[in-house]
Amino acid sequence: MDSGIKFCQYCGGPLRESLIASVSRHVCSSCGRITYLDPKVAAVTLVYSDHKLLLVKRAIEPAYGRWSFPSGYVDRGEAVESAAAREVLEEANLHVEITGLQGIYSGDSPVVLVAFRARVTDGTATPGDEVTDIGWFELDNLPELPFPHDEKIIRDFISQFGN
Repeated sequence: MDSGIKFCQYCGGPLRESLIASVSRHVCSSCGRITYLDPKVAAVTLVYSDHKLLLVKRAIEPAYGRWSFPSGYVDRGEAVESAAAREVLEEANLHVEITGLQGIYSGDSPVVLVAFRARVTDGTATPGDEVTDIGWFELDNLPELPFPHDEKIIRDFISQFGN
């Protein structure tokens, strides 16, 4: 478990790996405190309008040049729903209203995805700084999506709302 974290955030002592309740943890050799490696939370937004789903073509890594849902990390102190709406505004210049929780997706990744459904309330879709293109796609004609949970998110969406 190489996290890149080498020293205790409390006392500066060196961290060592220890098994605690069968889980590998970073424990300070000096003060004994555990440094928890918490997962990051990312908000994903499915904007669906006129039987089409909004996708953005990424201008940043990972998955540079690939179509994806508007998404991004939740800032500390920010509500996850607010982050979902913010990402659509930043990436597609659209104001949206969050209409429901699509699902929560995790696994072996250090990222927990919280996916929301949303509807456009204002704006014209144009690419923001982190994307090169905006597209509206029918559910049965989606491009290949880059991330491990994308297919499951789409399957769940289709099973709930059809095409």
